[in-house]
Parts: sequence; C-alpha cells; structure tokens
Amino acid sequence: MSQEKFSFRTTVPEGTKTSLVDYLSEKTPLSKIQLKKLAANGGVWIRRKGKGPLTRVRRAKSTLSEKDYVECHYDPAISEVDTSGCREIFNAKTWGVWYKPAGILSQGTKFGDQASILRVVEKDRASVFLIQRLDRETSGLMVIAYKEKVARIFNKALRSQLIREFFQAEVLGQLRTPEGEITLKLEGKSANTLYKVHKEEEHSSLVEIEITTGRFHQIRQHFTRIKNPIIGDPKYGKDNKNDEGLKLVAHKVEVKDPISKEDHVFELPRELRLF
Repeated sequence: MSQEKFSFRTTVPEGTKTSLVDYLSEKTPLSKIQLKKLAANGGVWIRRKGKGPLTRVRRAKSTLSEKDYVECHYDPAISEVDTSGCREIFNAKTWGVWYKPAGILSQGTKFGDQASILRVVEKDRASVFLIQRLDRETSGLMVIAYKEKVARIFNKALRSQLIREFFQAEVLGQLRTPEGEITLKLEGKSANTLYKVHKEEEHSSLVEIEITTGRFHQIRQHFTRIKNPIIGDPKYGKDNKNDEGLKLVAHKVEVKDPISKEDHVFELPRELRLF
C-alpha cells in the first residue's frame, strides 16, 4: 500500500477506452481496492473530453475515453471520520439548518469529501449549496440550501445581514472592555467582529460573538490579534492550547427568510453550547 501523498493528472491518449480503475491502477501506485475507495470518497476527478467542469467521479468502473482529463489525489493521512453526529434540525424544503460537530469539514478538498457535512447532506439531496462555512475545529449551526436559485438568494441575504451568525467562545485572559467591536483588517479586507463578555474566569473569559463579515478564520485571527486567543486553538495564539479542542461554537443563527419573509431563530440545546 502506498504511504505517500500524491496528485496525479493526465489526459487520456487517443485510441484509449478503458475503465477508470484499470487505467489508474496502471498509472498510479494504488491498488484497485484503494482506487475504488478513493473514488467513493471523492478523490478522483474527470473533465470529459477536456471540456466543461472538473467533477468528482465516484464510480471506479466508469468508462474513460480519449481526451478525458483525469485527476487523482491521494493522502494516506486522511483518516475515516464519524459523521453520524451531523443532523438537520430544521427543514424548509428548499433550505435547512444543520448541526456540524467539531472535527468535520464544511466541504471537502481535492483529496476527498468523506469527512465533510456537505457530503453527508448530498447523500440525501439532489443538490446542496453551503450558505455558511465553519472551520473543521468549530462545531455549530449551518444554513444549507437545496436549490441553486435559493442559494443565490440566501447568499445575498447573508451579505445583507438578513442571516446573522452568533458564536460562543472561551478566550485567554480578560478583555479590555466588557463589550466592543474588533475591526482589524484581515488579508487586506475589512472584517468586523462584535463581542460581549458573558463571564470572566480566573485565566479566561466566556464571550458572546457576532460576525458581520466572513473572513478566513475571522474570529480566531481577531481574538489572537488583540492578545486573547481562543482556548484550544491549534493554529493561532500562545499559552492557549488544551486537550479538549477549540472552544468556539456557532450556537445561534437568526434568519429573515428572504423568500417566505418569515423570521427564524435557531439555537443549539444547552448540552451543545459552551454556556
């Protein structure tokens, strides 16, 4: 068995007609069993005749023809992840609200999507579109659309703050003010994080947070920049590590449904919140 991470890309030569698994078993160090599993887990991609979108192909026995463009991405470090904790807590037919546990991706990478909530939802829905994304280490609520048109409407609603995202966090130390707004730019772009201290502990603080922009690792970067990194953050901060994971939970979502005009408030049960 191959133990090295690799990416393989090729265009099928003229005159070739074979199965995907037979072709890749000759061109890569993976066995047919490994390739079948890799395809099922979303690590194999095809652009038919070299035209159109690059899409995942999950059937290892799919036919390959000349001029098909193929990518195969393998990483043995990706382990099996239990996604059974993902669950839908609200269904409006064309969109829903889901709970994502910590340790699960919002969406996959080119190496696979078996450890993502997007793949979990795809197994029951014809089409799936993420409206929000949470870091792998963050647990909490996510809005997911089931139709492309609805996704466009909801993405616009998110930008217009008709969808509001609220978090609970435990941060290192005490903040300078009991409530405030962090407006430090991230990657050269504006970023706004509102916070209010819920309770001060001896060496940390419990904080309620709302973000009005959606920059990469926004909350984690912002609180690190003001010297109050999130407890348990494996990437940002010093003296804030622990064995219990990232203390950041997307505990509440408020949705002003742009289609039905109904107002919704979704909140995690007590046992899934930090406080």
